[in-house]
Amino acid sequence: MSREPHSFKRLVLGLQPGAHDRTMRLAVELADLLHLDLLGLFLEDTSLLDLAGIPFSREFRPLGGGWHTLDLDRLLHDFELAARSIERKFMGAAKRLPTGCQFEVARGSLAKTFASVSRRDDIVMIVEPQSSAERATQQFSWLLEAAFQSAAAVMLVPPHITRTKGPVVAIATSPDDPSIHAAAAIALAAKEELVIVEADGHDADDPLVRELATNTGLTIKRVAEARLGLADPTACAMAFRQIQERLVVMTRGAFADGAASAIAAARRVPVLVIEPMGMVADEVVVRPTAVH
Repeated sequence: MSREPHSFKRLVLGLQPGAHDRTMRLAVELADLLHLDLLGLFLEDTSLLDLAGIPFSREFRPLGGGWHTLDLDRLLHDFELAARSIERKFMGAAKRLPTGCQFEVARGSLAKTFASVSRRDDIVMIVEPQSSAERATQQFSWLLEAAFQSAAAVMLVPPHITRTKGPVVAIATSPDDPSIHAAAAIALAAKEELVIVEADGHDADDPLVRELATNTGLTIKRVAEARLGLADPTACAMAFRQIQERLVVMTRGAFADGAASAIAAARRVPVLVIEPMGMVADEVVVRPTAVH
């Protein structure tokens, strides 16, 4: 384990038409807390534009007289109006953010967009839709897949957050799990306790963890657990029942697919999924003074 905690430089918020004000406020609050620049990325779904370019394509308007030819100019105009509306809301929410703030419109493949825009020191925030039907859409699946394929860390945010205060939890599968230092950096910034859930039963009296507490002044608690079935929301809720955390940090690939979403849904708090240490560039690791 390195002596310096993870830190991040930018928060990237994926925005789509109809994005809620509360989503933007949450992103601004997190960027302010962690002293991150904020990028609002309006993700324009180009599938309709592609469809409009196909001869004889039609759309059905229940209140507009049945089937009509897709109007490419009208679609482009609607996209532009949606983008400008989201931009006004986003910039209004971020107007008092002391760090840098930017808004961009992204067109084309979601995977290519995230690959070209995101960096290793980014956190990409994905807010899950409120309804199960929306979560099951292909568009949301593509968005989630593109975010996880990018170089950035990914934060999954449930549609309704239960707590905004409380400990920051690291789910660790080894004494040098990078989730520990990432969670420590956030706990320092938030002035909260760090709770290490030892998912593989490793030594609770790890000297490296004690050194971390000495160097940072953090209050650190440990919770020893057998190997957790974290893809099961019920098992997850039982493992966390006494903690009352505000945020969970885990390492990508340490648990079964879907575990992060299951935790976010069961605990109703954001879950930050970071890259394994071997995949993190050296420049991502910064000194604790970067987090206040």
